[in-house]
Amino acid sequence: MNATAREWLRQRARPHRRWLWLSAAGSLIAAGATIGVAGIIAQAVYQALFAPERLDWAAVLAAGLVLIVLRYSAQGLRDLAGQRLAHAVKGRLRGELLHRAREAGPARLAAQATTGEWIERFQARGEDLTGYYARYLPALQAVILIPLAILITVFWLDWLAGLLLLFAAPLIPAFMAIVGMGAEQIHRQQQAEQDRLAGHFLDRIRALDWLRRARAIEATQSEVVERSHHQRRLTMRTLRVAFLSSAVMEFFSAVAIGMVAIYVGFALFGALDYGPAAELTLFTGLFVLLLAPEYFLPLRQFAQSYHDRAGALAAAEALAPLTAPAEHPAASAAPAIEPPETDPTGAMLALEAVSLRYPGQDALALPRTTLTVEPGESIAITGPSGAGKSTLLALCAGFLQPDEGRVRRHGDAQSFVWIGQQAHLFHGTLRENLQLARREPLSDEEMGSALAQAGLPLTAAELPDGLDTAIGEQRRGLSGGQAQRVALARGLLSGYRLWLLDEPTSALDADTEHALLDTLFGLAREHGLTLVVATHHTTVQARCQRTVNLVGDRDA
Repeated sequence: MNATAREWLRQRARPHRRWLWLSAAGSLIAAGATIGVAGIIAQAVYQALFAPERLDWAAVLAAGLVLIVLRYSAQGLRDLAGQRLAHAVKGRLRGELLHRAREAGPARLAAQATTGEWIERFQARGEDLTGYYARYLPALQAVILIPLAILITVFWLDWLAGLLLLFAAPLIPAFMAIVGMGAEQIHRQQQAEQDRLAGHFLDRIRALDWLRRARAIEATQSEVVERSHHQRRLTMRTLRVAFLSSAVMEFFSAVAIGMVAIYVGFALFGALDYGPAAELTLFTGLFVLLLAPEYFLPLRQFAQSYHDRAGALAAAEALAPLTAPAEHPAASAAPAIEPPETDPTGAMLALEAVSLRYPGQDALALPRTTLTVEPGESIAITGPSGAGKSTLLALCAGFLQPDEGRVRRHGDAQSFVWIGQQAHLFHGTLRENLQLARREPLSDEEMGSALAQAGLPLTAAELPDGLDTAIGEQRRGLSGGQAQRVALARGLLSGYRLWLLDEPTSALDADTEHALLDTLFGLAREHGLTLVVATHHTTVQARCQRTVNLVGDRDA
């Protein structure tokens, strides 16, 4: 899986190679400036001791200042290129994730993971890639280009000192690779636990009212605290590995620099006369000594960013399946959803021999079914639990794509109203919830008229502050019937002709159900709405013009 994750990370960067080229250019310029500064310092010291009359301090300071500014400017260019690369990759990735999410539909997404886990994958896992592209890849380029440039210079000055640097360098990547194998496993465990913790915490927040009623708050609190401590322990393990990799790098670089310093010292004192040591001068020795720390500096910076690679590999394993093309058996035969002009019948919806199987299940969630919905028609979709009522409704909405068959839509069916068993109202005011029906601002008069038509006028006692009435989490402040009426008003404000309803009255008592159905079907007649209702209630079936039973009637 690691090879697949590495290839996935490389593929993410390919469309943005220009930033990698810019980063490499910055590394090379910085290497040249570093070598130039070391040479100027070594030459200045040498002339100050042996030829002070030839030393031009103004020229030395001016040249050194120019090279130092050039070096840090090049390093800034490299850092900027890395940040732009990370930004471009994450932007493209988020676009692909949203596209895949739209392809899969909310029904498949809900079946694969909890809301909290999806939030972690879409946000936190994407952010885990930042260090890889912003720091690790530029550091990887620098660890190749800068030491190579310095090594060539040192070999030109003194091949024996160059051999010392060359033989010391491989020890560091070898030990870093050993540390890195453990780091990847720890990062993978930490991210998986973080996903589970996010989903667990969000589920408990949603069920807070029920937990309070069941007197399970203290037990839930202890459970959340324990899982948080487990996450903290995994995070500390990750930090320990990061510190270990840095310590290994510092140790071996210090040993290598010490070896070079010993060689230069012995050569200058005449204790070593092998090879170029006999001809080593103060200028050459000082030049080599100044370059030795710079030779290992990119390796130390690389070690600091190496844990970013481990985190990115773990994130790539979670993200790669989400960006894989969706597989639909019928896709090669015909598009799952045809554009409006391809439907010659003028039907609002036409489902032609559609069938669907959920991933990991052998049985069909919806066997081969054909259904035509005419404009202005009201249809009740019935059948026992598990017959596929909600699945069929999700196909009508486009939340799911059929494995076989196709769904044709009229132009008025491209947008629709969806009302489930419990209307989803957001924390805020009644006005803010109604405004969700349209992008353009709605007037108070339009909102008040829609509420009145839905059977919940602004003068009702349940709305003490009118449109400014506060709605809490889980629609707190409104009953189930009132929340459904707000959903009806929101649907009216949207202006959409197709309404898809999934057991809209199952959570209501008989009186509230009859009142709501009176309002719903009255609005359908008045505004010419098309209703498709998944239900097992006979009261709803009796109100519809046609009933489709998924057990015995698969062609309607």
